Amino acid sequence: MNKTLWKLQNAGERLWLLANMMAQHSAALDVRGLAVVAEETRKMSERILGLTERALFGEEEIKPGDVRDVGTQLNLLALNSAIETSKVGFRGKPAVACVEDIRNIAYELTVLFDGNHAPKRYEGVVPYPKTGMTSVAHHNEFLLLNIGGVAIVEPVANVKEINMCDAERTDSRIKLRGMEFPLIDAFAMLGKTQAEPAYVILYTPWAEQNKTYAVAADVSCLFFSPTGAPAAAPADAPLAGYAREFWESENDMPFLFMDWPKMA
Repeated sequence: MNKTLWKLQNAGERLWLLANMMAQHSAALDVRGLAVVAEETRKMSERILGLTERALFGEEEIKPGDVRDVGTQLNLLALNSAIETSKVGFRGKPAVACVEDIRNIAYELTVLFDGNHAPKRYEGVVPYPKTGMTSVAHHNEFLLLNIGGVAIVEPVANVKEINMCDAERTDSRIKLRGMEFPLIDAFAMLGKTQAEPAYVILYTPWAEQNKTYAVAADVSCLFFSPTGAPAAAPADAPLAGYAREFWESENDMPFLFMDWPKMA
């Protein structure tokens, strides 16, 4: 077995163990989201092991794009895992190591076939507010999104899941696993196109109408930050007319929170 195939097989076997561990953590914490992540991680393990087996027996050559696709899916699974564990607080600590291992395997797979263009483990510039004052939201863990070059921030507590799939969609609705959500496509509002279909499923407990939306977005990272003080959004900022809150930052990338119901 050559070195590349050995690394692929090793990654598949490690993912199988991680899937089982995540399933156990899901049962212990009674968190349905982790059970879904465990099942999807197991599928990625089976996919990698299947690719390796077919290559070993000369049935099919491994296509770098297939492995990179697995790496992308694993990154999304790691993000979803981090979101779920953050919502259960200290009780979710045992699952955090599994999340980091999944992210590391995703990175290893991408480097294995495309080392010159491997993504950073945490993409994007993390904003840092100018003040330590507390905003109305009282959140300190955020998801950083990129929508057509515009950096959007949303508290992790409002995020249900991140999904990359060939979902059924129209200009205004999307259907995922039998559930239907209003679709917010800010790429179209900005006159831009999204490279790959990725959706953030989030709800709006801060709004009068607590609804769930599917937002087309490229996910950059999760991060912790001190809460900041709201300020007036610059009138010329992209999508500023849809901002529900705006924080200045020290590194020229402000916190821009969107009024999703208004955008929908």
